[in-house]
Amino acid sequence: MVKSRRWGCIVVVCLVSIVAVPFLRAQTATTGALSGTVTDSTGAVIANAAVTVSSTGTSQTRTATTGSDGSYKIGLLPPGNYRVKFEISGFNAAVVPSVAVNVTETAVLNQALT
Repeated sequence: MVKSRRWGCIVVVCLVSIVAVPFLRAQTATTGALSGTVTDSTGAVIANAAVTVSSTGTSQTRTATTGSDGSYKIGLLPPGNYRVKFEISGFNAAVVPSVAVNVTETAVLNQALT
């Protein structure tokens, strides 16, 4: 009985180790992210604003839309510098010409639209 429990424990430990390996590797990412909140000039959040991120090195573009709380997040961005454009009907578009995205970090870029 004791031997079978030991083998059972060994099997469980092995299975947990096999399942955990992909999660451990995911922590060594080679990408970063960009997040923030879009507001108006009074500080009220703006939902459904378009946020366009363009790599200054590769010209690749990604787009996100702000949520009901005005927040956005764009993940899996290769490290580098990005141009970020914020726009929604009724407001002037805003452009941030250069934002650095680093590996495993989330750069925060909040923007107020007028």
